[in-house]
Amino acid sequence: MGKISRKAQSTVEYLGMIIVIIAIFIIAGVYYQRSLQGKYRQAGDSLGGGEQYAP
Repeated sequence: MGKISRKAQSTVEYLGMIIVIIAIFIIAGVYYQRSLQGKYRQAGDSLGGGEQYAP
């Protein structure tokens, strides 16, 4: 295997860091969405007396 230039190595390292940061944002977004859904459900349950919708 040949020697990798410093510029190419830096580019690969920056790309790896960007991928990790994007993954963190995606995972945090999922947790944030779930927490919001839980709060909406809790508010709906308190308003509905804990009963489910019955047609």
